[in-house]
Amino acid sequence: MNSNLRAPAVAGLAFVSALLLGACSSTPEPASQAAPPAPIPPRAYVEKLSADGLFAFGKSSLDDAVGGEALAELDALAAKLVERRPRAVHVIGHSDRIGSDKANLALSTRRAEAVRDRLAARGVQADVFTAVGRGSVEPVVECAGERGEALIACLAPNRRVEVRVGYAE
Repeated sequence: MNSNLRAPAVAGLAFVSALLLGACSSTPEPASQAAPPAPIPPRAYVEKLSADGLFAFGKSSLDDAVGGEALAELDALAAKLVERRPRAVHVIGHSDRIGSDKANLALSTRRAEAVRDRLAARGVQADVFTAVGRGSVEPVVECAGERGEALIACLAPNRRVEVRVGYAE
């Protein structure tokens, strides 16, 4: 064979060999990805607690709590607040429209104070609290055609305590 023809063939063979050897060599594992950062906790949030679970109808004492589940939920909230140390905790009581405006305002205020006192008794720092009642002025449901027990049941979502929590920025 002609030496002029052999040189390109040898060069081509060397090139193909280099490619194949390069492909066969092991490639290093990519550096492991760092774990994603923990999510940033919200600066503020609202916990809505059912007053029907915490208080007997028309009552404001947690001693008359209807459901142990609601008290456990309140205690879990207290534990979270103790751990995270909020800057502000606003406890807002709401009532339904049954009864007078004056009585509903007083009832919602006493319920807000009862929740505040329970949270403080569970270790939440007392200097971050405000507790107010709003009575029936911020309903979530209206229940226009209901009467008697059906009305009481229908208005249950309006009987609530909101705990608004704010953290330092």
